[in-house]
Amino acid sequence: MDEQPHQPPEHRDTAAPAHDAARIDREQDLLDEPVLPLLGLSAGTLAAIFVGGALGTVARYLLESHHPVAAGGFPWVTLLVNLTGSFAIGLLIPLTEHVAPRAPLVRPLAIIGFLGGWTTYSTLAVDATLLAKHGDVVTCLAYLAATVAGGLALVVAGHSVGRRMTES
Repeated sequence: MDEQPHQPPEHRDTAAPAHDAARIDREQDLLDEPVLPLLGLSAGTLAAIFVGGALGTVARYLLESHHPVAAGGFPWVTLLVNLTGSFAIGLLIPLTEHVAPRAPLVRPLAIIGFLGGWTTYSTLAVDATLLAKHGDVVTCLAYLAATVAGGLALVVAGHSVGRRMTES
């Protein structure tokens, strides 16, 4: 039974014999441009997200380690991180639209990577749980409301500022 090597349907050559599996496909050289079919992302995009995420996470860690919050205290550092991240995401979305054709890795690096590592839902959840566990239910609810409502408002505000900056 003649079968071709596994290739995406658009790259199969139905005229080539099956024993010619060693034929070099000159249209697509995987060493020149790796294909990541499961993710659909280029290696450069993945690297930008990885580097940005690492930098954002380290920046958040450094801020939190230099400004520790006492047990049972209000988690203002996490609130600050999430709110500044919300504003920055709103701001950068319109700004990166204009540079994306010339610098396509800026958005994955800055928004998905750096700000994805900078902001933190998991720490928000832990902080809120600890506040409630220690009996600070009102503070817990205020923290959650400030994070969610503040984050939404700041994304909108940042987006508005970013749009105005690109109009000039």
